[in-house]
Amino acid sequence: NEYKSYLRMDLVEGWWQTTSEKLKNRKADLISRTDELLHQTSQTLLTTHTRLTSVVAPTLERAFARQQDLSRKLKESLNLNIKIFILIFLIFGFQRYRDTEAPDISLMFFIVALLAYIIQRISSAAAPPALFYQENDWNSNLLKQCPQLTALYNPPLFWGWNGHIQTMVLGKMGRSINPILPKTRHSYTVEDGATVYYDVFESPFSRAKATLIIIPGIANTSDKLYIKTFVRYALTANFRVVVMNHLGALKGYTITSPRIFGYGHTDDMDKLVTIVRHRYSCEPMILLGFSMGANIITKFLTEKPERQGLFLGAVSVCQGYDIHKSDQYLRGWARLARMYNWAITNGALKSTVNAQGKVLYPIYNKADVSRASCVQDIDNVIMSKMYGFANVAEMYRSWSCSRYLDNLDMPMLFLNAIDDPIISPECLEIPIKVSQTKDKVITVQTQCGGHLGFYTGGWLLPDGFSWLDTAVVQFCDAIFNTAKETESQCSTSTN
Repeated sequence: NEYKSYLRMDLVEGWWQTTSEKLKNRKADLISRTDELLHQTSQTLLTTHTRLTSVVAPTLERAFARQQDLSRKLKESLNLNIKIFILIFLIFGFQRYRDTEAPDISLMFFIVALLAYIIQRISSAAAPPALFYQENDWNSNLLKQCPQLTALYNPPLFWGWNGHIQTMVLGKMGRSINPILPKTRHSYTVEDGATVYYDVFESPFSRAKATLIIIPGIANTSDKLYIKTFVRYALTANFRVVVMNHLGALKGYTITSPRIFGYGHTDDMDKLVTIVRHRYSCEPMILLGFSMGANIITKFLTEKPERQGLFLGAVSVCQGYDIHKSDQYLRGWARLARMYNWAITNGALKSTVNAQGKVLYPIYNKADVSRASCVQDIDNVIMSKMYGFANVAEMYRSWSCSRYLDNLDMPMLFLNAIDDPIISPECLEIPIKVSQTKDKVITVQTQCGGHLGFYTGGWLLPDGFSWLDTAVVQFCDAIFNTAKETESQCSTSTN
């Protein structure tokens, strides 16, 4: 009986082992088949997705392009209808005025037509800026932190849609506020004996997180209202601001060598950067240039690319990029450019030269300066000789930042207004091409804003701070925060 029981146990164990082996083999076979089926399914889904993408994406692009085209045509048609409506009202109002003795009726028609025209211009003015940049994580993250660059820009309703008005209001009135800012003035001397003055603005209530170095527009200083309002806004964001006053432009200060500022001369700025870097070595630096100053900072960064590593980023506002093309444009009458040429010649250049005449006129001919009617005349008789160029063409070529832009390899914002009457429309294509080839360059162009205007506000009166102030400070903040995040991630990964 014991033998029989052992025999049964052996048989059961043998059966169990055989069954277990079969189950294991079956399990392995099922897993293998399941993996193969999943692989085939994923390959099929991937192929289907690729085919759908290749078919649907172009269709969606064509649909979007068609929608944009229809929207543009509808807007053009609406604008045309409004203009026709205005013309009919004006003609009818004039006819009523001529045929009847009721000028009040014609006045009513004129007022209605004027209001219709204003509404039409207002409706076409409010639009988000045009953005040009490469699609990548860095730019996407940066723009998320700059809502001002993607939102509608709403200028003052009655006059902000016109670039000429914005430019002239800035030239005559500046900003609507005149902030009183504590500053300390410093100076340094360069190799030719010229004394350059710069002003430092700091908040007394908080420590600065970074230093903004500002180069103003032509013949401008830190006393200009557009500089002061920007400085006031930047201080609220905990930036220290250093403003370089253009050589010869400060009232009451006599130059110490026979030289004034140059459109693309960077030696003075080079020494300022060295001083600021040593004085505030704990804080990072950001460069900002307005108009002529924007050309100077861009040329400074790109003519010697190693300088770019000293800064978190840079911002260029309302520059012309190519001095030769800008000069050609300013000598024509398109968008009243010749009028602005005359204003710059007499208001900025001649006034600076005359104010420093005690030092300059023993060397240069005062009569030649008096006869100058455009910027190129001043450049012929003074500027090119002052900086040792053979002729104006050579000076323009050497001082234009456009010839160095291929060397740009750092975060940078190029900001312009399309209706800027001082900047050639042809030159506005230059930063667009740069932003299409550089992965951290963003070009922003607003429909209106004039030259350094960018006013915001209600129906008539502008706000104290401009759209420009908010947009640039947001961008500088975003650059600082992004750099901090990158530094933190690098330190974490190292640890």
